[in-house]
Amino acid sequence: MKGLAIVAVLIIAANGLSEQEKWQQFKIQHGRTYRTLLEEKRRFEIFKFNLRTIEEHNERYHNGEETFEMRINQFGDMTQEEFKRMLALQKPQIPLPSGDEVSFDNVKDIPKTVDWREKGAVTEVKKQGNCASCWAFSAVGSIEGQVFLKNGSLESLSAQNLVDCAGIEYGNFGCEGGLMDYAFNYTHQHGILSDAEYPYWGFTRRCTKQGGVKITGYKHVSKGDEVVLAKAVATIGPISIALDVSHIMFYRRGIVSKSCGCKNSENDLNHGVLLVGYGDGYWIVKNSWGTIWGEQGYFRLKKDAGNTCGVATWPSYPIL
Repeated sequence: MKGLAIVAVLIIAANGLSEQEKWQQFKIQHGRTYRTLLEEKRRFEIFKFNLRTIEEHNERYHNGEETFEMRINQFGDMTQEEFKRMLALQKPQIPLPSGDEVSFDNVKDIPKTVDWREKGAVTEVKKQGNCASCWAFSAVGSIEGQVFLKNGSLESLSAQNLVDCAGIEYGNFGCEGGLMDYAFNYTHQHGILSDAEYPYWGFTRRCTKQGGVKITGYKHVSKGDEVVLAKAVATIGPISIALDVSHIMFYRRGIVSKSCGCKNSENDLNHGVLLVGYGDGYWIVKNSWGTIWGEQGYFRLKKDAGNTCGVATWPSYPIL
């Protein structure tokens, strides 16, 4: 709570500051140090470019020309290309293990809104850091939801367990990227431990422990079908999805739409996240970039608008 209060003070204080003052504030807030003065100068130039990009975007947002607002965050000294390289959701390198496709008799009989956070099926927002472990956090989130729905208890499960143990032989590359379906395949065979048993370090280590919660398999949701996806979210629980998030590194609040430039083909998907609900015209998505990013670690996507950013391109969920 104290940390959030400090962040709020820093954000308020940022209004009216010079670029140099904002830079100093950014370095303090995010613990940035640089090896040389030349490197710091280069990062400051990137930071200034990002600040101006955000200011221009937000001016359009306040004029009703954009659907979401931006702000500087932990990615403030990174170029967009560096940000994209950090995402690293793997494309299938080995044949995907078989997963049946879910089917429903009636896809339209669903609530107008669903939010699994309110039902207690979603753990706190995590922070993956500099490790490209989004795939692990996405898979873990959907398993946590299914465990809650089966047992009535919510436990934070270990993304690090997957990073370390569900490696190359399963098609994943630890902090260099992976895939949720591969993570489900590993969990089916070996199980997954809790965060308490196998805490997060944010880099790939030797696999030290196996066991824990096992799943019996996993299923896919019909590719590109947001109606079926809504039914799955409403009746099954949080769903693992992959998105193109190339253009939302500085997202603050609002509803992301196709106007941001995101794409929805399999080849463009670069980040694993967790779909935890939907509202009137939007999907609710849990990210793994900490609570400072976005709407306290979450963001919203335009719903029923042609598969925004790939929300319905690659959805899957585990079966206990």
